[in-house]
Amino acid sequence: MRYRHRQWGLVAIATCLGSGALGAVLLWNAGHGIVAAGLLATELVIALLFASLTVEIGDGELCWFFGPGLWRYRVPLDAITEIAVVRNKWWHGLGVGIVSGVRFYTVSGLDAVELRLVHGHVRRIGTDDPHGLAAAIRGARSAQRRAAQGA
Repeated sequence: MRYRHRQWGLVAIATCLGSGALGAVLLWNAGHGIVAAGLLATELVIALLFASLTVEIGDGELCWFFGPGLWRYRVPLDAITEIAVVRNKWWHGLGVGIVSGVRFYTVSGLDAVELRLVHGHVRRIGTDDPHGLAAAIRGARSAQRRAAQGA
């Protein structure tokens, strides 16, 4: 089973670009042109890196990445023991974070799919398609088990 879904983080993009532009204008007006350019460049890079979160299922693994995919996170489907649709708290924030031992990956909104892994690790992947993602993971895991039994 193949699944691919991209969620755009419009609030994160707007926040980075807005704060970068405001900070750059203030620094420029204070006579710090090089610092202003550096701030604006940094905010542009952050906006690009965290503009979206893409989740894919295929080849026996779940994979997700931010923006252009400079770094990817992967979990083998057979390492997932539990799948649940959950709602994050607003204070968990955006991007990558850890709260109470749970690792979060999100670009927008509060909906997520929580994965419990074989070694007790917990991952929450933010998505605007939580039920579709959970169903796709369950379907891919079932197909993988059927294929293993038939081999």
